[in-house]
Amino acid sequence: MWSGAESNRRHVDFQSTALPTELPDHLKNDTLIIYGRKLSIIKYAIFFCAALVFAGPASGDIARHSWEYYLEKGTLQYRSGMYDYAILSFQRCVDLNDRCFQAENYLGQIYHKRELRKESLDWYLKSLAVNDAQADVHCVVGELYESFSERDEAFSHFTRAVEIEPAHVKANCSLVRYYLARGDRAAAERHFDASYRRAQAESGPLLDRARDAIRARRPREAADLYGRAMDEAPSLIEAYLGMYELCRSRGEYAPAVQALERLKFVKPDYEKAYILLGYVYFTRKLPGSRKRHLDLALANLKKAAELNPGNSETCYSISEIYSYMKKDVEAREWEERGSAIDRGADKKK
Repeated sequence: MWSGAESNRRHVDFQSTALPTELPDHLKNDTLIIYGRKLSIIKYAIFFCAALVFAGPASGDIARHSWEYYLEKGTLQYRSGMYDYAILSFQRCVDLNDRCFQAENYLGQIYHKRELRKESLDWYLKSLAVNDAQADVHCVVGELYESFSERDEAFSHFTRAVEIEPAHVKANCSLVRYYLARGDRAAAERHFDASYRRAQAESGPLLDRARDAIRARRPREAADLYGRAMDEAPSLIEAYLGMYELCRSRGEYAPAVQALERLKFVKPDYEKAYILLGYVYFTRKLPGSRKRHLDLALANLKKAAELNPGNSETCYSISEIYSYMKKDVEAREWEERGSAIDRGADKKK
């Protein structure tokens, strides 16, 4: 027989060996699997609840929500990039309140992003029918009409935008090409100046940052900044020329040409853009047909000569291209024209 103390000690030893403190390996694995499944269920529950918040209530709950609710929810969905859900919310908002022009503007923006121009235009026009005093919307509508080659409608909306906001950067800039096409150079200059003054004040710092990036040898950053300036403030001529010089210095002539072509569209009477394009199309290797590039070089230089008939260098450049193309008669004609300009200039001295 064991004493009482010995009996207690042996009882404790038996418990420590008979009842292990850690689970066996096969039970450990089962427990981890169960725990992982619980975590997965929790994750799916969270995802499902979030989807319900963004996707909206069940059909039985729709009647309990106001148009303001759908406007707010659609705005959150739009900002989150959930455009399909946003469309449903904004359309429901408009169904409940057909005078909510904010929802119609959002729908116009979504369809514009998706390059569905007709649908975008329809929603913007509905917005203007409710609230005509929206300069930015008139400007976008003008651009959409212009993309459909409906120039009279485009001109009307650009003009209305400037009536609402006399210093509107994009609308004033767009009117420049329309007045030039109509032969009203004074009006074109007036609208360009109005656009340029405000563009310089608001977006000029982008040009300074781009120049700083070039000095710091960060060309991609500089290109992004020039691109932003061209998009935000199309009348900033320095942005196009800066992009051209940046790309030229890196031997990237295709984007350099794109910048100058955009400048031509924005300000069709800017002589320097045509001269630079003539030079690049003639002297640099670009993707596409060489003959087409020679034709483009001639077309741009002839436009420059039309804008400034007193520039003899343009005439000599045209003559050089014709000589390269073995068109001696045309080459001689343009060389003589340049010489005549120079003789006239000498007589005036």
